[in-house]
Amino acid sequence: MNVVDVEPYEDPAAPGAWSASCWLQESYTVSHSLATESFVSAAGPLTVHMHAEDFTDFQVPFGTSVFAFFGVLIFLLATHELYTAASKKPLLADHENSNNFQIQLMFLIIWFGFFVNSSLIVPLSLDYAIAMGQSATASGVFLGCGTILSVVGLVVGKTLNSETNWNQAFARKTYMCFNSLSVALNLSLALLTQASVHWSLPARQQFFWWSQLLLGSVFGAAALPTISWNTLWNKITPPQEKTFWMIMAQCCRNGGFLLGPPLFAAISWAVRRGRDVSPISLMAWSFMALAGWSLLSLIYASLTFPLKINPLPETPAAEVHEEKSAKALEVSPEQLPPADREKIVWLMIYYAFERPFSVASIEVATIMLLEVSYGWTAEFCGTAFMVIATSSLVLTACSTFMLSRKGMTESMVFFIASLSGLFGVFLLFGNSGPGSLLLADAIVYGGASVANGIGEGWACRAATPGTSYSIEAYRVRNIMGVNISRFLAPIVARFIVDFGGRNIYALLQLVLCTLGTLTVYKTVSLVWHGTCHAEEALDAKLSLNTEDAICKDRSDPK
Repeated sequence: MNVVDVEPYEDPAAPGAWSASCWLQESYTVSHSLATESFVSAAGPLTVHMHAEDFTDFQVPFGTSVFAFFGVLIFLLATHELYTAASKKPLLADHENSNNFQIQLMFLIIWFGFFVNSSLIVPLSLDYAIAMGQSATASGVFLGCGTILSVVGLVVGKTLNSETNWNQAFARKTYMCFNSLSVALNLSLALLTQASVHWSLPARQQFFWWSQLLLGSVFGAAALPTISWNTLWNKITPPQEKTFWMIMAQCCRNGGFLLGPPLFAAISWAVRRGRDVSPISLMAWSFMALAGWSLLSLIYASLTFPLKINPLPETPAAEVHEEKSAKALEVSPEQLPPADREKIVWLMIYYAFERPFSVASIEVATIMLLEVSYGWTAEFCGTAFMVIATSSLVLTACSTFMLSRKGMTESMVFFIASLSGLFGVFLLFGNSGPGSLLLADAIVYGGASVANGIGEGWACRAATPGTSYSIEAYRVRNIMGVNISRFLAPIVARFIVDFGGRNIYALLQLVLCTLGTLTVYKTVSLVWHGTCHAEEALDAKLSLNTEDAICKDRSDPK
């Protein structure tokens, strides 16, 4: 059978049509592939591309100079304690004037140290958790775990001393002993973390969780004398000065939050020196730096913490009445009826749950967004917080100036500061870049500094000894609220940012700041209501005195 080769027919337009068809099919396939990848990426966590194997295991060990530094500080502390036991008076303590600048500075340093301990490890926490074989949510647990044993320390520490049966020498002894224990635990944590750099991945994963217990013990030991020294502050500080010193304390807390990341950047620069260092080794150096700061602040407390105090002089009631009548300002929380004073204390306890949750969420979420979404390095994220710190301090300084000059009442500054934080949250929505993110942080932080300071000052002034809303009861619940919020906030915030993105996180902040502003409004309303009643009573008294004077003039013979 013959096979005839038939040349196929070719249409001149066919090659062009075939090429166009292939191009369209390829374009559709590529577009569909990219869309699928984008959807999968958006559905998964932002940290899906980060793995433990991506980090180096290069270690920078602690040198002899570090151990010599701690040895000298421990020797100085022990020498001064022996001197105090012999002379019955610390070098810088003032047993005649209990309310002095040295001891108020000690309280401010304590507040700063509490919060710099938490914030210094925030920039590295994500890389550290990933290098230990954990997730971004686990890094949030790492940041909040210390607050669990802090709450236990607060509850146990409340029983160590009593406001009505105060023992000043015992208060000093407990503070020195438990903070010395905290420093020792912090040093142990630093050494164990440094040793884990070259462990296997399963061993590091297990140690990550065991280290939470040790880190919690560091915070728990430091929390044991917290109620005692807060009670001491309340006993030696005059009521009219409490709001000012509480604003200063809030500045130190926010300063600890905000200066922690820049301090980490400085530590990282000193340790790295241009080298690629393991995040685990860097975290060990961070723990060592925190132990050094805690030891330095403990030495200052040893020099300043008095062995005895003198009670505050009482101002005569007539003098207080004349002063208030002359100034014609709003009533103070301590002048309100007992029921209203109790309400103020409880409202500020609720506020201790709302505002710290918002502030702690901003700290960890901002670092994560800058690092993962905008590609910033951990060190650069730390230095960026200097802008927030500066803005916050400027706003606080302006508010303090207004209060000292009587340009505005405390209640108005309180409410406006809280309201400004609420408006600042709206800058978190959208995707306008890191600039709006940092601006929102600056506004919220500045408002929180002033609002928290005034709120805690009012609660301390409204607290009444021997009642269910005494300073001890308030401080236990207040610090428990702060600690619980600081435990939950990093976990919730990083989980929401990881799986929901910036806008869902902004929605969370909007809810929190709205609740906080409503609480502040309820609080200032009590003061405003009390002021109106006081003015009506004063007007009625003046009217009565005027009528008595007229009647007296009429009865006198001319």
